[in-house]
Amino acid sequence: MPGNTLMPKKTPNSVRQPNPQVRAIPFLPPPPAFEYQAFGFLAGTLSEQGEPYLLLNDGEKLTLQGFDERLRRWLDTQDHSPSGYFGLYPRSTRNGPVFWAKSFQTEEPEPEPGIFLIAGQLFSTKGSKHLLRIHRNRANSLEKPFMVKVSGFLPQAKPGQFWKLECLWEAGHFALQDGYRLNAAAR
Repeated sequence: MPGNTLMPKKTPNSVRQPNPQVRAIPFLPPPPAFEYQAFGFLAGTLSEQGEPYLLLNDGEKLTLQGFDERLRRWLDTQDHSPSGYFGLYPRSTRNGPVFWAKSFQTEEPEPEPGIFLIAGQLFSTKGSKHLLRIHRNRANSLEKPFMVKVSGFLPQAKPGQFWKLECLWEAGHFALQDGYRLNAAAR
């Protein structure tokens, strides 16, 4: 029949639905008395003077940055490359880990060298690979949060959770030794 065109029937199933929005990870305030942390000591020898410093640790060269002015001046006055224990903040970058130097000492520290205490909010998790987000503990700090990669089993780990971990630096990565999850409540 002329003039009669077939139109598809509209059904609730054919109504186009908008794409659901991707939910952002809920970054809740940390639990009471929670301190963000990523710190530990590595034993080694500085292999070069001047920035960037290279730390020779168990045959591996690690890049050290962030020396404060007082420590940098002291290192520059040394006739030989200092050997001892370096207090370090680790950060994971696309090019691998970078360590920010906080201190240097000749006596063995507590906890033992190679053990890093890492406390932060789980940003992502995939199998036994985890990425923790670490904030600065100082109020009014202009420094952005940074990430630290950790390998190991975290039971029922989900992004947004707060974890306190003890990790061993070995073979170029952090291996989980022990840890526990803290509950955070929305405020």
